Amino acid sequence: MIRIATTFMLTLILAVLPASAIDFLGVELCQGSVDTRVEFSPGSSLVLESVEIGDNGGLVMLLSARSGKVMNHVDDLMTGLTGQRGKGDADSLEWSNGGLTGVAQRVAKKYAALAVTSTDQCSGAVPAPVPVPTAAEVDATAEETAADPPPPVESEIVTPSPDPVPVAAASVAVAGAANSSAPPTPEPVAIATPDFEIVGAISHEAADQTWVDVMGVVANHTDTGYKLATFDLSLYDADGALICVDTISVSVLKAGQERAFRDAIRCPGYSPAGVQKTSFQFAGGY
Repeated sequence: MIRIATTFMLTLILAVLPASAIDFLGVELCQGSVDTRVEFSPGSSLVLESVEIGDNGGLVMLLSARSGKVMNHVDDLMTGLTGQRGKGDADSLEWSNGGLTGVAQRVAKKYAALAVTSTDQCSGAVPAPVPVPTAAEVDATAEETAADPPPPVESEIVTPSPDPVPVAAASVAVAGAANSSAPPTPEPVAIATPDFEIVGAISHEAADQTWVDVMGVVANHTDTGYKLATFDLSLYDADGALICVDTISVSVLKAGQERAFRDAIRCPGYSPAGVQKTSFQFAGGY
């Protein structure tokens, strides 16, 4: 699967990149940054499928091309930022200009993974250190504390609460009659929330004669977060017969989070009009 291959490849890329600030398509790239608001210029041939912060710092992006070869468009983008063409071949390229480093890997026919980082430090003021008192200041504080007399102990006066006002027997009887006639309020029925839920509907369209592109939003209602969660997606016809089933993956699915996903499944017998029902089930993760 594209998502699984991308995650594995990016883990290897980020292991060799130095994590440290530079302006990269509207994002300040530096150590500790959590900004992923990457924006391509209007008319760009590249499409940003997903973007994340890597474990060792830097940005990790999954890109696709509107037309042409995706690695050529990635090379044009990085050349404009670094001032030099990428080194490598049609499947793997590297760029470095002393301030920005990038590594790209083609992961499918239309997709490429790009990891970028910089050697600059993040902007912003460094917090001032907490002042440490000297020995003379500690001694002076101890002497002042010993010289001060202890505060007087205030006695607490407890005022007894007044006796309750007696309620007339007739009022008690009327209240009892009113309470007995009112029907009990029914208890609300608790509706169990599924651990994982599709928000809205799953969209699907044929990529070629074998593969189908799928896209949607999954909600994680559990207390467990996943670096990579996998789900079985099944397509059914109007009679309830299974058309096909395949596994998709969603990366960095945090506890309580709604996460958009885009992937492809193998479905030779697919036709858009023939799919009347979809099933989305959690398969596993870590």
